[in-house]
Amino acid sequence: MSDPPTQSSKSKRRKWVWRLLVFALALVFLPYLFSRFTAPQNRLTLSETSETESASNPDTLRIACYNIAHGRGLADSNWQGGDAKTRLKRLDQIAELLTEIDADVVVLNEVDFDASWSNNVNQAEYLATKCRYPFRVEERNLDFRVVHRTWRFGNAVLSKFPLSDPQLIDLPSYTELETLLAGKKRAFAVDLSVGDQKFHIVAAHLSHRSEDLRQRSAVQIVEHVRAKNLPTVIAGDMNSSPKDFPGHNQTEDGRNAIETFLESGLLIPSQTKAPESNSSLTFRSDDPRLVIDWFFVTRDLDFDTSYEVIDSKLSDHRPIIAEVTTAPESAITR
Repeated sequence: MSDPPTQSSKSKRRKWVWRLLVFALALVFLPYLFSRFTAPQNRLTLSETSETESASNPDTLRIACYNIAHGRGLADSNWQGGDAKTRLKRLDQIAELLTEIDADVVVLNEVDFDASWSNNVNQAEYLATKCRYPFRVEERNLDFRVVHRTWRFGNAVLSKFPLSDPQLIDLPSYTELETLLAGKKRAFAVDLSVGDQKFHIVAAHLSHRSEDLRQRSAVQIVEHVRAKNLPTVIAGDMNSSPKDFPGHNQTEDGRNAIETFLESGLLIPSQTKAPESNSSLTFRSDDPRLVIDWFFVTRDLDFDTSYEVIDSKLSDHRPIIAEVTTAPESAITR
């Protein structure tokens, strides 16, 4: 028979157990804490190359908006959507679509900058390079790391023309604890120079969780636009539809995010009437039922007749495109 363990050997074992436990906790929490500590300084970034396009008509802006669903296609989970090769092929197809659309500026929602489920590809950078957009802004909504897994994604703007002065628009939190631990949906704005004409672009992705949260977010965006006093385009997945549109929701006191934009008196929507056919619906792309992807422009701009919803199933959202032009002086009321 072996001798029973001595008190000294038991103490050594406990020390090793504690050391392993501390090491395991450090392995998990130190990368996470570092990622959350550095998140604010990485939240908004502006990148540009040396290439610049000249503007043939500085009074007209062709804009696209696309929720690319993290490149997962029609899959329900971000961890689905195919292997690395399949996802990269899908990104290439999205790039081909954006190249064909040929917008001056593209607003992207649900775009990954460094996410494990999409193989840590910076999708905004990848698409900008493929589609030859020399200017881009990235805005991280969620940003954290646990061990070797990363979650970094949000909104982006790609542009043929110079971008400047990116600004975060802080939106209400679902919970303060969630915001502290992982992040939250925000919007951002950036100035766009087309020749001597300056536009203000607001990229937003409002919460899917409640109309109350979306409506309060819309109030924040309207306040930003009112204070900026520049020709402004708001674009993004608003997760909201106005009255008479399918899927309309409202808060307990009868308010709604899209109606908040409209009631501001500042903005014109990309769709003014309830859709008469599926071709005007934006979600889901494989079973269209809702209009939740929107453009709004201030009244010093106007929509051309070129507004279009593109029938594509590369994401669960359809991309939307429009041309906006400077409005006649008689139509401008700010």
